[in-house]
Amino acid sequence: MRYFLIFGFIALVSCTQNNTNSYTTKEAEEKFIKSYPDLKIDSIDKINNSFFEILIGEQIFYLTADLNYLLAGNIIDIDSGINLTQQKIENFRISVLETLDKKDTIIYKPKKTDHIITVFTDVSCPYCKKLHNEIPDLLANNIEVRYVLFPRNGIDDDAYMNMASLWCSENKKDLLEIAFDGDFIDEAKCDNPLKQNLELAYSLRVNGTPMIFTETGKVIPGYVPYKQILNTLEN
Repeated sequence: MRYFLIFGFIALVSCTQNNTNSYTTKEAEEKFIKSYPDLKIDSIDKINNSFFEILIGEQIFYLTADLNYLLAGNIIDIDSGINLTQQKIENFRISVLETLDKKDTIIYKPKKTDHIITVFTDVSCPYCKKLHNEIPDLLANNIEVRYVLFPRNGIDDDAYMNMASLWCSENKKDLLEIAFDGDFIDEAKCDNPLKQNLELAYSLRVNGTPMIFTETGKVIPGYVPYKQILNTLEN
């Protein structure tokens, strides 16, 4: 299998030349941590005789087998045209989303489900409301919507209190409509998944709302019309 690499930047890890390519994964990890002690490695693998692949959240780096150079960019299988870096990132997103309990989401389910999207939403976000208004069209196209309530401004925010209160109601969807209209929900307290959602969002590098994740690990950032969502899912 042949690979083609497109690099965004190249960072020199060491100027010392070494003629051996027999370093272990553990040695590669130790080398990386020594150079970047503040970064937490999620996984590291030797993908061939030339590179170690290092996953840090949704960022992927490649360390040369001689441990001399660190590269950031995309590896593309030149025969198939598959972006292996992007494929790895999408698989990582899927693995994170699989840890999400459906009970911690608000689900809008069509009669027949062809696709599922997971949407990080905030009731104080006008573009989230705009997307929310298109839920009937998404359902009509057999798209199941799973809302993850995500207070993008943190827990010291009115939106957090509003979402925490609506979560404690038996009529979550009704109160969600009210919250999206800009009205406040009567305060209620119970165990809620919002802080857990913040951690999940951090793992997935959610930096704005709405952020849509497809079942194949692709991301649709920001508001887009339902027809564009449907097109992405079908292609």
